[in-house]
Amino acid sequence: MVSVLSILFMSVSLILSVALPIVLALLLHRRIQFASRSIIVGVSIFLIFQILTRIPLLSYLSKSAWYVEFFLNYYLLFGFLLALSAGLFEEIGRYIGFKFLLKNHLTWGNGVGYGIGHGGLESIFVGTTFLNELVISLTINSQHKLPSIPHTIIKTLVETPPYQFLVGGIERLFAFAIQIGLSLLVLYAVKNKKFLFLVLAILLHTIIDFVGVVLVKTLWLAEIFVGLFAIASLIWILKSKSYFKANSTQMESLIEI
Repeated sequence: MVSVLSILFMSVSLILSVALPIVLALLLHRRIQFASRSIIVGVSIFLIFQILTRIPLLSYLSKSAWYVEFFLNYYLLFGFLLALSAGLFEEIGRYIGFKFLLKNHLTWGNGVGYGIGHGGLESIFVGTTFLNELVISLTINSQHKLPSIPHTIIKTLVETPPYQFLVGGIERLFAFAIQIGLSLLVLYAVKNKKFLFLVLAILLHTIIDFVGVVLVKTLWLAEIFVGLFAIASLIWILKSKSYFKANSTQMESLIEI
């Protein structure tokens, strides 16, 4: 049997992953006056560059013997390249979105709107995992025969400590804040023609994924690391509104600090 607390935390994580982006979009749409177009572009870019391109490509490569051998023999390098691919695909996608699809909407508010769309679809996409876990757990607890569910999955859901299911939802909150922060960083690169800031966004994205997912093996240390980046992102999101009105030299001095 899957514990009631585990099921409760799965439900909370599911709600955080799916409801938060939608609620935030509705609440902030009028408050900071971003165009609906910015959310649509954010959703579209993540859909095209991640769900329809990068993920299928990695899935295809995973069937190759050399790919599996590389993973087994050079785990850290493999993990770094995987993290780098996420940074390249998503940040270049952002750049294209702002450069060509939102070229007449390069405001702070639309940067936030784009981030809500981009990060929101990612959150909902990952949220499907919580939904699957919840459905399977309820099926297990119904005590019906489970011929189609692998024993390893049942064992994992039953034996996993309940708090880990909640950590997944909290991580989505961290990732959502980071996605908005990175969106504003790339927006600044486009708006002020500063390619360096696109490179910075790719670098930060790579570091977050590599350290938080690959390098750090302890759950709490990984979440603390990502959480610190989320806090930094929130500070950047709040303060960047004034930076967008400042000149480029002010922004460059901020980076040097």
